[in-house]
Amino acid sequence: MNNYHDQIVDYYRETENHYRVYWALDKTLAIHYGYWDEKVKSFPQSLLRMNEVLAETANIQRTDKVLDAGCGVGGSSIFLAQHIGCHATGITLSAKQVANAFENAKDKNVSDRTDFKVMNYCHTNFPDASFDIVWGCESICYADSKEQFVRESFRLLKPGGRLILADFMVPAFENNQDPSVRRWLDGWVVNFLETPDNFKKYMLEAGFKDIQFRDISVNTSHSTKRLGRLYYWGKVYLACFKIIGKTMDPIRLRNIKSAYDQYQSHQRGMWIYGLFCATK
Repeated sequence: MNNYHDQIVDYYRETENHYRVYWALDKTLAIHYGYWDEKVKSFPQSLLRMNEVLAETANIQRTDKVLDAGCGVGGSSIFLAQHIGCHATGITLSAKQVANAFENAKDKNVSDRTDFKVMNYCHTNFPDASFDIVWGCESICYADSKEQFVRESFRLLKPGGRLILADFMVPAFENNQDPSVRRWLDGWVVNFLETPDNFKKYMLEAGFKDIQFRDISVNTSHSTKRLGRLYYWGKVYLACFKIIGKTMDPIRLRNIKSAYDQYQSHQRGMWIYGLFCATK
């Protein structure tokens, strides 16, 4: 693993309790933004609804084999195995997340329909045409090269297979250097965000067809605002640390501070939340 990958692993190890306390991690197993529409009545429901929307968009069937690229603690893989009955293989850079994912799958009685491995989704060791679906839910922002991820996805998909991708994107690539965007991304250890136009270009060059894109920022804005509000709770938390004479781990500190920057930069139109679906 390279230094950047080590930083990503460290980030998710140090911030796991943040997601547990503020993001309903134990209830939903989700480390992504929620999708709000008329079917959603609560924040945990919105996190699961995001899984539903991606599955519906990619038309995932019971017989499909899914690669969950950047699977976290296994939430999306387990959801797909539970609700659709397909087989999902989750890969992540973190051995701790893989161990957690196996335990979570066991708890949800889907061990026979899930598998988890430590692997880089840009350079996997799976044979060509191994999967019907490549699923990337708010994880591809971490790719060393978003173009390489798209090429690897095309290689791994069977003819007719689908790439489903939901993530943060920037309307213009130079937005990555906006001070608030940069502080946010550095706080989450994200190298850069890609533009929808570049993603589409990579997909076309790889050989994908029937490329569909939707800006779903309006559906994810509840989470954007929620994080913005949590920043102020984080400031109270930090004040308590100071009172008792403790210092916070720098990774956790940056994670708290970046919550405001992601909200503020979104308000200024510096980034969007995009959803792609493409067919091999």
